Amino acid sequence: MYYLFVIKDNFFKNNDEYLYDILYKLKNMHKENYTYGISLYYNICNLFDTKALNYYITSKTSLNKKNNKYYLDKYNYFEIRKSCCVINNDKYLREVLCIFYIYNKNIFVCNFDNNEYFWLKDKFK
Repeated sequence: MYYLFVIKDNFFKNNDEYLYDILYKLKNMHKENYTYGISLYYNICNLFDTKALNYYITSKTSLNKKNNKYYLDKYNYFEIRKSCCVINNDKYLREVLCIFYIYNKNIFVCNFDNNEYFWLKDKFK
């Protein structure tokens, strides 16, 4: 699973590892710390404009949509949330990332299962 976050301008630009570590901890935070986690999230990240993204995707692609998930085939999809977007597989990763690159180049991509992270703008240089 790949998680996409819109990072505020000039935030953690030179410390990707530290940013990844914070996002990982936010993702795995215990319920009793949610208030702190939400506050920290809003200091680091911007919300996705789900309305604009949904409009762009439905007008520019023929992907099937169900419950904010866009299906690339029977098993592969990406989901648009306000806090982050999730891509469930890397089979169509480049194609999906292109959509988000057009939306915002300041996106930090994390694969927490494989301890992998990168800036979207660096992927399409």
